[in-house]
Amino acid sequence: MLPSVKPALSVLLLLLGGCGVKADFGDRPTDQVWRALQAVAEQPDYDHEDYTKRWTVVENIVTVDEADRRIDIERELERVLVRPRTKPLHEEVRWSIQVTLLPGNRVLFESVGAELPAHVQLEADRYFTSVRRLLAGLPPPDRIRERMRDVPVGEDGS
Repeated sequence: MLPSVKPALSVLLLLLGGCGVKADFGDRPTDQVWRALQAVAEQPDYDHEDYTKRWTVVENIVTVDEADRRIDIERELERVLVRPRTKPLHEEVRWSIQVTLLPGNRVLFESVGAELPAHVQLEADRYFTSVRRLLAGLPPPDRIRERMRDVPVGEDGS
């Protein structure tokens, strides 16, 4: 490899690897936040009103580490995007994500793989929006609603 290419490649890998986004859920009980994080990870919703943001989940492997309050997600998505006056575009995306519940109900959403920071931000926004909908009591998609029925809620809301 050319000597001048090595530093540029190193910088590129540094920029693309391990991007993270934080969100604050400090006003909610920790157990509710933890259950909502799990439910959204296990039943992702990519059915969006904007057809350019719709994806099909091909594979979704979720590993929950209760002790460390960490969720590892391996997810494969695909779609055929058809826009007016263009050929259909088949796209596949593979995500390796870690979601960690930090002290004070802060949540860190990290891409473990090499992803563009803007893509990580969009995926984290989608994830956190679904979590906020659950915590706000807004009607979630049916798949998530079924998962949340199994979560006991105490009289104090926790």
